[in-house]
Amino acid sequence: MRRTRSALMVALLIATALAPLAARSTPRVAAQPALPEQVYLALGDSIAAGLVTSLPRVRGYPWLVRDLMEKHFTSEGAPAVTLINRAVPGETTTSFLAGDQLREARADIEAARARGAEVRAVTVTLGGNDILRLAGSDEAERQAGLVQFRSTFPAALAAIREALGEMPADIVVTTYYDLSEGNPAEEGSDAWWVAQFNEVIRQSAAAEGARVADVEPVFRGNIREWTWYPSDIHANNAGHAEIARLVWQALGYDQEPPTVTIERPAAGPLGRRTPTVRVRADDAVGVTRVELLVDGTYVQDLRYIPSQGAYLGVWDARDWSDASATLTVRATDLAGNQASAEVEVALPGS
Repeated sequence: MRRTRSALMVALLIATALAPLAARSTPRVAAQPALPEQVYLALGDSIAAGLVTSLPRVRGYPWLVRDLMEKHFTSEGAPAVTLINRAVPGETTTSFLAGDQLREARADIEAARARGAEVRAVTVTLGGNDILRLAGSDEAERQAGLVQFRSTFPAALAAIREALGEMPADIVVTTYYDLSEGNPAEEGSDAWWVAQFNEVIRQSAAAEGARVADVEPVFRGNIREWTWYPSDIHANNAGHAEIARLVWQALGYDQEPPTVTIERPAAGPLGRRTPTVRVRADDAVGVTRVELLVDGTYVQDLRYIPSQGAYLGVWDARDWSDASATLTVRATDLAGNQASAEVEVALPGS
């Protein structure tokens, strides 16, 4: 009995002596802090509200941007992005400053701050109704409206920045497309007046450290494809997708280029002068375009075939005079990042 008790005492003493060593030898893994809730605040008029899209709360550009943010940030371990859309159809810069939208946005920012969330992005699409209300007005009225806009739009941006305080949110403002598709250099034309308002938007953004999704030059020449004009002034689904792309590029979150692999043809001799070009191109957010170039000259866009999960095309080299060529494939993602791959091939005799 005494031997058993002594053995137990010795075991306890050894365990007690070794415990500090075990504690020191076992590295402690620091708990990773949880990433805060990411909030995206959308402000503005009917464009920002997604009006006249087939499903405004799915295909309106703020919801598309939210989806892109979720794809990007959830891969970094952040929770789902919360979209708060306060856009009001018919809103002008004057009504924004005096109305409920700004007041609600301030409350949203304070609520996010109180719960430890991070307002990551704010988009502002404001000024279109200021322009529309001057349609058909004489030059003096338009000039007076422009003078007022030079005061109210910067004030709106300053109010948003003030409400954010120390929050390092990225603010993106959008310009407006010109339905007339006229010449913006022709003084006094509708296109010229739209350009004047857009310039105020750009200059105000620069003054407040905001970024610009420049819609106007991209929509030029695509008004009937990306809007409901002439039956309606609003952007359609395709137009909202384009605005979302421009906003995503302006935010600058995605800096990773897509991955590109040329599966066919292999480097070396070709079996025929009309080879199939098969490419894999992947990106965490989305690939928008895959191009084929031969010796640095653009030839065609490759088409994505869902059933094969690859981009395909055929290079017709029957009239190619050189004995060899460099095939380059260039992939572009939604943020505008690009990556390329190339192969050297030798053409068979004609």
